[in-house]
Order: sequence, then structure tokens, then C-alpha cells
Amino acid sequence: MKSDRLTRKTTLKKISSLKPDGEITLYDFTTTEITDSPFFPLSGLYEPGSESLLEDEAPYNFHSETDILRWCAALIFESPTAGVMYGEAEQGGWNVGFGTLNGGGFHLDMKKKRIVLDHFSMTPSALGRSAYFRNIVLVTLIRALRDIWHERRHEPFENEYSPEDVLMLERLRAADCDAVTILSAWELRGAGFGEIWRHVIGSAEGDMAMIFTRVLERDPAAFLDGAALAYALRQWYADETRVNGCDHETLEAMDDLMIGSEQHNPFGNTRLSEEKIESIGLLPDGTCYLAGLGETIKTDPFFAGLKDEINQCHLFQLMYDMEVTVMGNVPFRDRKLAAMMFPTEPEGEMN
Repeated sequence: MKSDRLTRKTTLKKISSLKPDGEITLYDFTTTEITDSPFFPLSGLYEPGSESLLEDEAPYNFHSETDILRWCAALIFESPTAGVMYGEAEQGGWNVGFGTLNGGGFHLDMKKKRIVLDHFSMTPSALGRSAYFRNIVLVTLIRALRDIWHERRHEPFENEYSPEDVLMLERLRAADCDAVTILSAWELRGAGFGEIWRHVIGSAEGDMAMIFTRVLERDPAAFLDGAALAYALRQWYADETRVNGCDHETLEAMDDLMIGSEQHNPFGNTRLSEEKIESIGLLPDGTCYLAGLGETIKTDPFFAGLKDEINQCHLFQLMYDMEVTVMGNVPFRDRKLAAMMFPTEPEGEMN
């Protein structure tokens, strides 16, 4: 999600933050600059032939943030999927560094092409000694690379689609980022790095990882055609905490867009097609694991339903605000009638 999306005067910061009740997306509408540490170009982190970074004792010799990031890059290229996403971000001129994000996750600064990872207020040597925290850094970086992958291929959803469709697409995008991260961790397991997979199993997305492995146990070919990944993505929707959290933050972001927009209805009116939905599932190797599932995701209440009552009210209020013009604290459905009733009202105060 671009740093200047859904905003007017402030900078939108998208942070995928790990919370006790699940991982959801947080939006921080501030202009605070993250300057805790320097940023390093992705192109300067990976060096072919750096097998020493893959040894078990390598993390215990971290002395700088560069050491951590070089270790992450070396592992990422052991995963075909994550390696391609890293290479694309590298060609795009992206940089990565650490900052204080208060609880994990990542921040994408689209303007400066920066990925900010949380250092958890720990020194590089402490991060290296903790398998839990160093694996969080690695997994979070892979998730951020997938988000960048989407940024390069999709325009801001709110520019093209209605609020209901934006909710659906943001859900799908969040689910896909988690699913592809699980795929990358599975590939790392196959390359001999089982510690990463065990970390994912014990994380908030562990239920998705378990479904992924169960499908592969029954049908090993499901790895090749993407069916196992589709089941993992489906499991993302089974956790109402993830779905409701994603919806809540998307609605908050759309509220901010409404407040700052000069247009009465700043959203698009393009019809959401099955092809658009399926395109979210395009993998670096060309496989579209959501192929043929677009209509199901669009119409099945399991994927498209809005069950949380608070989020329902929020969406209805948002759509109501799109239809009315408020002048003198009085709502009008007819903009011309509002102008006739309050002819002296400044144009800028017509909402």
C-alpha cells in the first residue's frame, strides 16, 4: 500500500503488526519520520557464494544491522519464490533498515522506496542470539517483499473500486501476503532450514501453515498447481480476528480519504471482475493459484461476508456520507437543494 494512499495532508504508514490475538494491519496517520538507523540497498546485501551466512552459528556472530540483513538475504535466496520477489524489489531500487515500530511488523515508504523492519529495541547481537526474534525479522521481510510485489502490479484499489470492493480486495491482499510467506517458509524447509518452518507453525499464521501441510500430505501435486496455497489462503478467512481487524483498519483509512478528498465521492466505480480477484494470486513463477476461484471469492459469504456489527455500521455510515451533502449541520441528499437552503454557505464547507 502506497505511503501516500488514502490520505490528504499526512503520510499513510501501513504497518502489519503482530498482536496477541492475531496479525492485522495497522494504519498510523502521522508524519513522524523513522530515522532510527541507516538504510541499506537490497542490491548490496546479497553476495553469491556467501554460504558461511547459512551456517547454524552465523546468527551468533551478528555485530551490526548489516549482518542481520545479509543473513536474511542469504536465506531468502534459498527460496525460489522469495528470491524472485527480492530480485524484483532490488531492481526497483528498494532499501531496507530498522526502526521503532512498537511491536513488530513492517512499514513501506513508497516515496523513498524503504522497507522499515522493527528491531524490537534489541541490539544486533541480541537479535542474532534469539531464534524467535531473528526469524520474525526474516519472515516479516518476506511478507514486505510480497506487498511490494502487489504495489508494482496494482493501482490503489480505492481509485478504481467502491468501498465494498476495496474491503474485499484488501482482505485478499492481506491473506495472499501471509499465504505466500508460508509458501516461502516451506521452500526454506525443503532447503534444509526447518527452524524457519517451525517458527511459522508457532506464529499467528500457524493454522494456515497446518492446513497447507495437511493438503500436501493427501495430494503432493497440490504444491505444483497451487491448490495447497489456495487452501491456506482460505484458512486466513476462517479466523474472524484477522478478517475483522483488516476490515476495521481499511474502513478507518477510507474514512480519512473521505475527509481529505475534494470530491463528494472519491472512490471509483469500476466493476470488480473475477479476473481482478484471481490476479492477486499470481506467483513469481507464473502460477495463479486462485485461477477459477474468482467468482467464489466474490460471492461466497465465507469470503465476502461482513459479520462484525461494528464494521457493518462503519461501512453503512461511510456509504451514507457519500450520498449526502451536509450544510449548516443539516444533511441533504440533493446537493442543489442544499445550496438553495444555505445560499451563503461557503463552497468549501459543503461535505
